[in-house]
Amino acid sequence: MKAHKKWILLMVLLASIIAIKYYIIDAERVEMGYSHLFFRNFSFGLRSLTGSIPFSIGDILYGLLACWLLFQLIKVVQFGFRKRQSLQLKQWGKQMLYRLVMWGGVVYIVFNLFWGINYNRKGIAWQMGLPAVSVYSSDELKLLNYLLLQKVNSSKTALLQSNQAYPSQQEMFSDAADAYDSLQKTYPFLAYQPVSIKTSMWGWLGNYASFTGYYNPFTGEAQVNTTVPKFLQPFTSCHEIAHQLGYAKEMEANFVGYLAAKASKKPFFAYSAYLDMFLYANRNLYTTDS
Repeated sequence: MKAHKKWILLMVLLASIIAIKYYIIDAERVEMGYSHLFFRNFSFGLRSLTGSIPFSIGDILYGLLACWLLFQLIKVVQFGFRKRQSLQLKQWGKQMLYRLVMWGGVVYIVFNLFWGINYNRKGIAWQMGLPAVSVYSSDELKLLNYLLLQKVNSSKTALLQSNQAYPSQQEMFSDAADAYDSLQKTYPFLAYQPVSIKTSMWGWLGNYASFTGYYNPFTGEAQVNTTVPKFLQPFTSCHEIAHQLGYAKEMEANFVGYLAAKASKKPFFAYSAYLDMFLYANRNLYTTDS
């Protein structure tokens, strides 16, 4: 590729990034334009394409990406061991830098267009008219921990008394979707259709990387690590669905997931949600007052 064409592509890439940066300055514009209009329809289309496929396309794409990166690393190492003239090394270095900048820019743009702009929306608190509080006192956190601990114990008692066994993976995913069906009766903007929740084939890796699930913005799939204890999986499923609905921030996905799990008629969803909320609140209390 000629030098001037490279510069033109680089300028187009830079202009696109600047346009995204400018667009996300206004949170209300993001909420009403991107999250409410564009992303709602775009994510619906993604889930329509991937939801009926029984395996995770996103997992396969990430696996292929890991193999490609490993192959590129081997090529770099091989190149480094060969005897090269300084001019060749300089040209190779420039090419590698250009490719890294271009690919990094493309990934940034695609990620934001597909999902990432949601990080800058008004969010669930604004939609529900809740006051925005960023700092809590130690006493407030202690009270919250106490209340959540009571909920954990009572929901566990209700789960034991129900004599219900934990569902299969597909039943759990279906129950999570049903929980959102119940929730949308109160909050119509949390409607969830079509369903695209899947078991992650990288669950074993998630146990080392400390993730119980993830959302793939490039395929619209919600991935759940089903190798973790079963009592964690119902809330994880609801949490990842919240990401699919455009709640990118973890604290917002937690809150929306909690609302959905609480709306479920299944006792293991309530126990899973209250336990997870208690663990978050307890870590927060530890950070504030160890």
